[in-house]
Amino acid sequence: MKFEIHNLGYIKQAEIELGDLTIICGKNNTGKTYVNYAIYGFLKTLKSNLDFEIENEVNQLLEQGTVKINLSEYNNKFTNSVVEFSKLYSKFLPQIFNLNDKLLQQANFTAKTDDWRLENSERMIANRSLDIISEEDDLRLLLSNFKKISILEISLVRDTLKVGNLEKAKKDTNKSTIEKLINQGLSSIFSESYFSDPFIITSERTGVSLFYKELDLNKTLMIDMMKNQINQNISFDFREILNKRTSRYSKPVQDEINFVRDLDIISKRNGDLAETIPEIIDLLTNIIGGDYSVTDYSMSFKFTEDNKQQEIPLYSASSTVKSLMNLYFYLKHLAKPGDILIIDEPELNLHPENQRKLAKLFARLTKCGLKLLMTTHSDYLIEELNNLIVFNNEFDNKSELMEKYGYEDQDVLDPDQVRVYIAENNTLNPAEITPLGIFVPTFDDEIKNMNDVYNKVTDNLDIAYDN
Repeated sequence: MKFEIHNLGYIKQAEIELGDLTIICGKNNTGKTYVNYAIYGFLKTLKSNLDFEIENEVNQLLEQGTVKINLSEYNNKFTNSVVEFSKLYSKFLPQIFNLNDKLLQQANFTAKTDDWRLENSERMIANRSLDIISEEDDLRLLLSNFKKISILEISLVRDTLKVGNLEKAKKDTNKSTIEKLINQGLSSIFSESYFSDPFIITSERTGVSLFYKELDLNKTLMIDMMKNQINQNISFDFREILNKRTSRYSKPVQDEINFVRDLDIISKRNGDLAETIPEIIDLLTNIIGGDYSVTDYSMSFKFTEDNKQQEIPLYSASSTVKSLMNLYFYLKHLAKPGDILIIDEPELNLHPENQRKLAKLFARLTKCGLKLLMTTHSDYLIEELNNLIVFNNEFDNKSELMEKYGYEDQDVLDPDQVRVYIAENNTLNPAEITPLGIFVPTFDDEIKNMNDVYNKVTDNLDIAYDN
């Protein structure tokens, strides 16, 4: 995935290509989070906004009950639709960030599909089907490909319709609804091979986990206010009340709030990634130091102390527990191979030991097919990733050293999987990545300056030579 960005906050012009693991470093207020949010918003809204211009196909489907389309003819339609959506999305950026239009009126965000190839989609849809159901319209479409060819068959499934036969279905079915559903299906198929489904964990996560109930209360108060005014026959301006009572958050933060609100439901699901590779959850649980419990009314943290099971309310747990909660529930209940996990400052509230453990977790997630995009201020995280990259080389005593220092084969990281960018000078500059690791001057220079100060001062202190 490649994106080009212009005039987005501090970023005047930049291009970023996402790898299996993509990291943005840089000083404060250099545009890192803006990039994360913009990419998340694009991926989150893409599939529901692509238009494959399928009016003729819909007419044939309604007439015959089935239609076959040649995917090779949709290659240009897909790329053109992505380009058109990019233009629309650039204008939609103020809503993503919840900012005044004037602040982002020059912003431009473009998805580059230069390296997109049709064979990627053919590989994704071989021997699979996509069942699309609209319960509201009692409508079901089946998109299928069982012959490993670039022909996709779309069928209007009769037996799930309230109407008794296909002829009546043609008459009663809303054409625009079918067009919307087919567009969604095609978007899923074409996008899946190039654009990942995103999940975001923002730097506001600790506050969200603590205060989401209060946010719900705010909404309830707004509704009660309107009810009272209606009952008293008092005229009111809905927009004025809405502006007074609703919280103004960016889409990423609002989506995170909604995620936490729904944890009682989400926690009942079985995530594809966790079912396939449960040791991923074990590794994260080891970092957290326990497990979580969710009910309709509360969240708590469970842990073992002095061989006894303990459980405390989440608000009484450590900052580490609160900071890693969303990551835990996402990986355990939602994550699937092909997704992209976007995290702002994963090191938030973590001791250096746990930051190093997170680096191992991230390396293993990439091997599970999960992509990661993150911002960080952590030199510990980068240095541990460097250790994982160095172990990708072959050298004497490699096995002995890995065993001595607690590394396993699944921790090893191929540098070709990694992309690192430095946010500086109003752009994103690619960092140097070699078989010896990642070079991040913004960290290295600061550490050197700090060490230089210490060495110069201690050179003049007699106590530095006492031992």
